[in-house]
Amino acid sequence: MSTVDALWVLIQSQSKRVRQALTKRLIAEQDATKVQKLQLKDSMTRAFDELHSGQAKRDARKLF
Repeated sequence: MSTVDALWVLIQSQSKRVRQALTKRLIAEQDATKVQKLQLKDSMTRAFDELHSGQAKRDARKLF
């Protein structure tokens, strides 16, 4: 039995209330990850825009 299958069996054996709490946590974690990805994308977009427009500080150019 794989680890995922064992985990699935364990989750299925829990009460409805526990499964709902787990679902809420997983969704909240997924939402937080999406927010972090969007923030990173915005930050990188701004950094590249500054680099290409020549507004980036000299030290910042070393990052690329």
